[in-house]
Amino acid sequence: MIEPLVLLHGDDPYSVTVAAQRLRTQLSSDIVADLGLEEFRSSRDIDAIARSVATPPFLALRRLVLIWDPPQILGGQRSAQEVELLAAAIAGRLESTALLVVCRTTLAPSSPLLQAVRTQGGEVRSLRRPRGLELRRYVDEQIRKRKLRLGRPTVSRLVEVAGHDLGRFHQDLEKLEIFAAGDEQLSDADALLLVPPAPPTDLYRLTDALFENPGQVGARLGELTGRSDLPAAKLVGTLARAFRDLISFAEQPGASLPPWKADRLRGHLKRVGEPRLRRWLIDLADLDWATRTGAVDGQEGLESLLARMATELSSQRPA
Repeated sequence: MIEPLVLLHGDDPYSVTVAAQRLRTQLSSDIVADLGLEEFRSSRDIDAIARSVATPPFLALRRLVLIWDPPQILGGQRSAQEVELLAAAIAGRLESTALLVVCRTTLAPSSPLLQAVRTQGGEVRSLRRPRGLELRRYVDEQIRKRKLRLGRPTVSRLVEVAGHDLGRFHQDLEKLEIFAAGDEQLSDADALLLVPPAPPTDLYRLTDALFENPGQVGARLGELTGRSDLPAAKLVGTLARAFRDLISFAEQPGASLPPWKADRLRGHLKRVGEPRLRRWLIDLADLDWATRTGAVDGQEGLESLLARMATELSSQRPA
């Protein structure tokens, strides 16, 4: 029997991570983790991946290999060449090796990685964040599961948060469940303090592009240019918070975080590097000061700084 080859991808990191963890549990139920399970997280070492998928099982009938967030999908000439090598590695897997590739972003239909998996007879599963009425039904169902009694303003806030980030939505539900401590209905005043409003999704599209697809940074910033609710100073602040979160994670990698978020931060940190993050944080502070004192135009300064950051990541110079 040929072991499965599955590619999971989608626009919500939480949904993709949960689905991948469930599939990992299913595929490894009869595997001794130390012997038959190997995981690669944001790895550029294609030779190691090729060796792994071609390694026979040891004291077992099968193995499982997981590839999380392959950086080869980031785009650019180098990545295009690496995707071909990654596809060749996938083609060399043994029938006794189950292979799960997880991309916590949406791949285009023309993605070479997607095409390579299908060429090898693999299954592609595309997940997406629920929207519209589907999102409202999802939120209502999760609230019912926890037997929470919430007012309409709180439910509306949760729908807003879920539409932005399902991972944060589930964290907020856990906070509400702990605070309720029973069947007592939470007041909207208390609940809304526990569930702050979601920031504009566009801000996180910008930071995600920087860390995961640097070639798209200019396009993402262009979408925000001229919006009165998102001045350059707010964008600078969002980037600074994202950098500080990553630096804090680097200093305390054992901090209590949901697995999907820890994996995401770990992948971003590996791509960028802590020294570079600290340097970029100083650059943002300098830009903020120069903007406030009128030395530079905030929008032009941000465009220039982001272009430099994206170039650094695309070329993968040492941090």
